[in-house]
Amino acid sequence: MALSTDTLKAMIRDYYGLNLSDEEFERVLPELDLYLAEAERLRELDLSDVMSARLLRAHEGGNA
Repeated sequence: MALSTDTLKAMIRDYYGLNLSDEEFERVLPELDLYLAEAERLRELDLSDVMSARLLRAHEGGNA
């Protein structure tokens, strides 16, 4: 999913971000595209066999 310069400018304006020049946008966009590509790769990972670290675990061998 590639971001256009207009979309990025609108997002920055809506969230009161920094004002960037057109040259700065041209430098930032490739890095954002790489970031979005990596995020998409993470979404495609099969984590169905991985136990969540956020699940509660029973206390083993102590007083409850």
